[in-house]
Formats: sequence, C-alpha cells, structure tokens
Amino acid sequence: MTEELRTAFLLMGVGMITVFIVLLCVVLVGKLLIRFVNRFVPALETANQSAAPTSKIAPAKVAAITSAVEIFTKGKGKITNITKMN
Repeated sequence: MTEELRTAFLLMGVGMITVFIVLLCVVLVGKLLIRFVNRFVPALETANQSAAPTSKIAPAKVAAITSAVEIFTKGKGKITNITKMN
C-alpha cells in the first residue's frame, strides 16, 4: 500500500507542477504580447468630435467629469464623448 500511495503522490505532484508551469507560461506570454502590441502597434486615431457633444453641457460639469476621469484612471483615461443618460 505504501508503494501505491507513494506513486499516487508522485503523480499528483508532477501534475500540479506541470499545471503551474503551463499557467505561468500563459501569463508571461500574455504580458509579453500586451507589451509588444502597446509598443509597436500604433494607436487608432479617432476624429475630433468634442465640439458638438460638449456644447450642451455646462463647462463646469465638463471640467468636473474630466478631473474625475483623470483621478480615477491616473492620467491614462481619455474622454471621447459625454452623453446624458435617461
């Protein structure tokens, strides 16, 4: 019984290590892919549509929304459109 138990634990250990290594590879490849895409693929430029949507909103509200987005996204967020929801 001890030999069978030893073999079972050995197989379980090998399986757990294999799964850990495969998941680690998936995470590392994902991070490398994200860095590659962010560095070498140019960002898509959108048309400037800031004049029409913000003209109906008070400038103080636009400033408050902009500063909230800046704080929440730590400077990485960009407002493209502001619409009122019902």
